[in-house]
Amino acid sequence: MTGEEIAGRYVVLDHGADVPLYIQVSRGLLRAIQDGHFRNGKLPATRQLAQFLNLGINTISLSYQELESQGVIYSAQRSGWFVNEEFSDLHVDQDAEPVQTAGAQWQHKLFGTHTPGDPPEVRRSTNDATVSYPFITASLPRESFPVSTWIRAARDAFEGPSRAFSVYDNFGADDPFLVEMILKELLPARGIFVGPENILLTAGTQHALHMIAQVTMRPGTQVAFEDPGYPDARHSFLRSGAELFPVPIDKGGLMLDEIPDAAEIIYTTPSHQLPSNVSMSTPRKVRLHQMAAATGKVIIEDDYDSEMRFVGQSSAPIAANGLSNVIYVSGFSKYLGAICRIAFVVAHADVIAAIRGCRRYQIRNLSGHEQRTLAHFISSGGYERQIRSLRRIAKRRWQSCNRLVSKHLPGWQMPPSSGGLNLWIKAPGDLDTTELAARLRRRRVAIEPGRVFFHDPERGRSFIKLGFLLMDEERQEAGLKILAQTAAELAAE
Repeated sequence: MTGEEIAGRYVVLDHGADVPLYIQVSRGLLRAIQDGHFRNGKLPATRQLAQFLNLGINTISLSYQELESQGVIYSAQRSGWFVNEEFSDLHVDQDAEPVQTAGAQWQHKLFGTHTPGDPPEVRRSTNDATVSYPFITASLPRESFPVSTWIRAARDAFEGPSRAFSVYDNFGADDPFLVEMILKELLPARGIFVGPENILLTAGTQHALHMIAQVTMRPGTQVAFEDPGYPDARHSFLRSGAELFPVPIDKGGLMLDEIPDAAEIIYTTPSHQLPSNVSMSTPRKVRLHQMAAATGKVIIEDDYDSEMRFVGQSSAPIAANGLSNVIYVSGFSKYLGAICRIAFVVAHADVIAAIRGCRRYQIRNLSGHEQRTLAHFISSGGYERQIRSLRRIAKRRWQSCNRLVSKHLPGWQMPPSSGGLNLWIKAPGDLDTTELAARLRRRRVAIEPGRVFFHDPERGRSFIKLGFLLMDEERQEAGLKILAQTAAELAAE
């Protein structure tokens, strides 16, 4: 069989297809080569193959050039086209037994993929927010985001002197305009007065906590941790080698007398304890600060949603008492959603320098344009207006959800709180809320079971973290009716 005839068996042309003819030819020839043809001789001459396939010579030349660009064939001057010897060596006899290889055995080559102790982790579906009744957190109502104001800020970030910072690589530098806005417009209202050397921008609060763990914790570092508490912080700390001591909470937050003397670091969410939403009182904050200062302990203060207080005024964070032993973390995503994942760390200059060095070898710096957009958004008053607007919506939905839970879930327990973006509820008896969540999902209702928040997951068996921000009162009630009915069915089994 001639080379042209071999090619004719493999090249099937469709003149009406969107794929160019030369690509169709090159693909057919590649299949022929892969099947072991043209190994001991050159490919058909372009002119002869063009005549045999009834194509132009340029089409065949292009197909050969395509195979050459892939390293499959090569041309020898005045001799024609030949199959690359390296490619020939890859040919496997179709009738031979498959070669057994060890492969990479990746399970033995990947490290740091599991958290020591394998505590449960938050598992969320990407479509949680699209179910009929999403009782979840970490998402904003679509109507609550100021699209036009953000677009204007994004456009301003490309204008005038802002363009340079938005476009060029700033090699580890934070946006001085955004830093200025945070220092002048946000932190003073929280009682924190610091300079640029005391602040670092991060890609969200989780990124901040992860880097803080890297620079403050080592194998055996003893950390007092709220129980129940924030699961992702638990994972980051454990992955850094820390040993966590669960500290219970009461109606005033972290129980200070339960903090072990051996603890070197104390992690707390005092504005709205996560997940219970109880707020730490000002006297307890002051006492915690004094206790830590006297014993040389470090406080990591995670202030993730202090703006969402609906009863009374927010008290100053622990960091307002001084940064000598406090690392303060806060961010914007709770108020701006996924469009802006920027957060910031406020701490002693030595701490900031250490975290900056850590960040350099992770992401170097954040997007210049995103930073400058946020700076313009704050400067224009858009951020303050967004906080006021979101607080109004959240307060109304917080009030309705509290009322409807009392109405439709009698006997379920809720600790009193002054705000936050979720309710923390304990079902009566020994109801398994993990099983409840699975059944509710089949009814288009999403909730967050409580096991993941506890040092001992079994203690969270009957708890749920119930978000409310994505639904108005009517949808909340419809969803809670389904929740109540499903819980009653499960309890009766």
